Amino acid sequence: MSRIIATKGKTIAIILDMVLELLYNVINEHHIFEICLLEDWMGLFVDTDWQYRGLQVVRIENEHIRVDVFPELGAKVYNFVHKDSDRNLLWHNPRVPPARVAYGALFDDHWSGGWDELVPNDMPFPAPSGEMLPDHGEVWSQASEWDIIEKSDDVIAVRFVSHGRVLPTRFEKTISLRAGESFCTVQYAYINLGATPIDFLWNICCPFEITPATRLDIPARRDIIEATDPWNTLKFNPGAEYDWPYATTPAGERVDFRTMPPEEAGVTDFQYLPNVSSGWYAVTDADAQVGFGMVFPTDVLPHISLFRSVGGWRGFHLVSVEPSVGYPYDLAIAKETGNAGRIEAGAIIEATVKAIAYGGVSAVERIEPDGSVVAGG
Repeated sequence: MSRIIATKGKTIAIILDMVLELLYNVINEHHIFEICLLEDWMGLFVDTDWQYRGLQVVRIENEHIRVDVFPELGAKVYNFVHKDSDRNLLWHNPRVPPARVAYGALFDDHWSGGWDELVPNDMPFPAPSGEMLPDHGEVWSQASEWDIIEKSDDVIAVRFVSHGRVLPTRFEKTISLRAGESFCTVQYAYINLGATPIDFLWNICCPFEITPATRLDIPARRDIIEATDPWNTLKFNPGAEYDWPYATTPAGERVDFRTMPPEEAGVTDFQYLPNVSSGWYAVTDADAQVGFGMVFPTDVLPHISLFRSVGGWRGFHLVSVEPSVGYPYDLAIAKETGNAGRIEAGAIIEATVKAIAYGGVSAVERIEPDGSVVAGG
């Protein structure tokens, strides 16, 4: 671990080695998650030699962003840090720390936050065999195999692989980061290894902390409120449809979904934005002028599911923006209405997304396919 910055004999080298070793031990023993070692401060690198709360961490970092992945939680991206502002852009559950989860567990009770893959279903659903697909799918609650498939001065790529237990499937998620870029590229592949077609849902679930300064920019056309209200805090009529971004409450109040209600609102809503006009979204802290954006292919992920809690669901303040294969979250209804995905026997579905950290803007007009963020008014 030693790195000699200046040498005046063996004494300085020995002291520096001892200091670095001590720092390394403190980080591992006390779970100081946001501190990097001296050699981690600059440049492109991957670090796989440490844990957080007993979970293996794969860290990929360059000059602009830092990405921390938990392979044991379905390749959950727990941290996505914008280094210029020293800010993690993903929401963390303040009451549920990350921990290993039993396959088949309830998602909401174990949701520690971070970026999860919800596939091949959302709510529990019976597979053709009669066995139940677990809550929020087969990936999030089980460990992924992983390996570093590329490592150079220019690019690092790590592939994570999850296998279906109920369904004969393979789900691949390869995260790549290049030197000097403020985004990472994620290449997905979902493979049907069986002899019959598979109907499925898939949401790329990224939650973000919200405040009254949060701005949500999505090139949506329509907004459909989920037809059920399991939280009993819904402000809109279940099943109602609106032209994005505006909706009207039963009391006649006109609401702009791009902005957030007051923190004391105590509401929760779940919406579907079908067939967005372009494959991107942006979540910006307008006060800090820092945000997270994603670019995704609409031929594979044509919709966005939007879950928003403003003190409603369990008292949390967050919005989860989820590029989606289909809707609603009940796979049975998605199949009946022709809004589910399907993989034929032996086929593969592939998609490439970019996750972007940006600064210096309070609203976003659009994000280009190459990850360039264009400021809005």
